[in-house]
Amino acid sequence: MCSYLRRISSRTGVSKAAVPVVIIMVIVVAAAYLFLARSSTAPPSSSASSVPTVPMGTAVNQFVQELNARSVDGMTTFYTSSSVVHWSGNLGGLQGLYAGTDNIRLLYASTVGKTMSMNASSSNFAQDVFSPTRANATYDLYMLANSTVAGTLNATISVSQEWNWGNSGWQISRENWAYTHFFASLLSAKYGSVTTFPQWGYAMEGGNPNLVSEKSFEWHAGPYLAAAVFAFLFGVVAVTALRFRSMGRGAGP
Repeated sequence: MCSYLRRISSRTGVSKAAVPVVIIMVIVVAAAYLFLARSSTAPPSSSASSVPTVPMGTAVNQFVQELNARSVDGMTTFYTSSSVVHWSGNLGGLQGLYAGTDNIRLLYASTVGKTMSMNASSSNFAQDVFSPTRANATYDLYMLANSTVAGTLNATISVSQEWNWGNSGWQISRENWAYTHFFASLLSAKYGSVTTFPQWGYAMEGGNPNLVSEKSFEWHAGPYLAAAVFAFLFGVVAVTALRFRSMGRGAGP
C-alpha cells in the first residue's frame, strides 16, 4: 500500500510527507469503525438489570390484589423455594412455619382456596429500605370472607414482609402474619369439617398445630385400600379357577 501511495504521489506531485498522514488516517477510521460496530452489538451490562424497575409498594399492592381475587397461584408466584411464612395468633390451628413454595401453596389452598368470597384491604403501609434490591414492608390487613369450611370469617392481621429484587421481580423471602383478631362462625360453633380441613380440627384436638396434609386420610389410605380391593378380587378369581380345574380332573375317566 505504501509503494502504491508513493507511485501516486510521484505521478501527481503530492508531497512524500503526506503519505504517512494518509496511512494514519486510514488506520484511525478502521479502528473507529470496529469499535462502534462492537459496542452496538454488545449485550447490556448485568448491573443495569439488577436495578428494580418497579417500586416495592407496587408489588405489595399486587400481592393484596391476588389475595382479594382468591388466586392461590397468583399469590404463590411471590415466593421462592427458600421463602418462609410464619402465621401466629389465635386462628384455629394454622399457627406455624411454612417453608418453600409447596407448603405455602398448600397453606393458601387450605384457606384462601376454600373461600367463596373475599374482601381484603390494607392500611398503614410503611417500608424500610435496606438496599436498592432489599426492603421490608409492614401493613395491616383486614379480611372479610365466606368459607365453605369455616363459615363467615373476619380477621385483622399485622403483616411484615421482607422483599428481595431478582430475575423474577420482587419476591418475598420472609413473611410474618400476626393475627390480632380472628373469627370464623363454623369453627366457633365447632361445626367445622375436620375431614375437609384437618388443620383446624387437628389443632383443636391438641395435635401439632403445624400444617398437616390436606385430606390426609384419603390421600394416604386410599392407595392401600385400592390395592387391598384388587388383591381380594385377584384371590377370588384364582380360587375359582383352581376349583374349576380340580372339578375337571375329578370328572375325568
